[in-house]
Amino acid sequence: MLPKPYYQDDAVTIYHADCRDILPELPQVDLVLTDIPYGEVSREDSGLRSLNKGVGDIVTVSPEAIVSTLVPLLRGSAYLWCGTEQVSELRSSFVAAGLTTRLGIWEKSNPSPMNGQYLWLSALEVCVFARRDKATFNEFCKAPVWRGKSAEDSLHPTPKPEWLMRRLVLASSAKGDLILDPFMGSGTTLRAAKDLGRKAIGIEIEERYCEIAAKRMAQLVMPLEGV
Repeated sequence: MLPKPYYQDDAVTIYHADCRDILPELPQVDLVLTDIPYGEVSREDSGLRSLNKGVGDIVTVSPEAIVSTLVPLLRGSAYLWCGTEQVSELRSSFVAAGLTTRLGIWEKSNPSPMNGQYLWLSALEVCVFARRDKATFNEFCKAPVWRGKSAEDSLHPTPKPEWLMRRLVLASSAKGDLILDPFMGSGTTLRAAKDLGRKAIGIEIEERYCEIAAKRMAQLVMPLEGV
């Protein structure tokens, strides 16, 4: 049985829960768009500035377990933002389930200069794209490389920019489709889905992010030209 929603309106439902507890109870969805937990990063022993962002980055679920739980719910496509070390396991797990995969790359146009005097700047983030046959796909003959600025807010340790989430929602869903973000964070995926006329379900284990996301969802839908 599903718990009482933390927040709900005509387009969005938010659950404050561990997604592993409630994913088996959810209906099928047209698109999964999420940023899965990945390794906490620390450079304290190397003498460089620490990149430890806290619990937002800590691995709590194996990639194989995530895929095996999501695949039965998925009738369309999935974008799983992840650490580079997780790409191979995610792709092989999706392929074993009969889905086609691609590697997606976000190239940050404004990467942090942190430790730039010692290392190449950390300007890339990766996702695994997976799709079922006949899934909605609104991009034609384009490479999965998206260049643009990082999120300007600090609502979450590992935020994805809203422009990027909107781009992926538009690419792989239609108006009225149901989108799932099982690791919701501050609700960027849900905000993009709502603004673009989709429905969305978000799950988040930390209540402080549920509160932030709920406040974002309560704002008026932003009119977007050309969508």
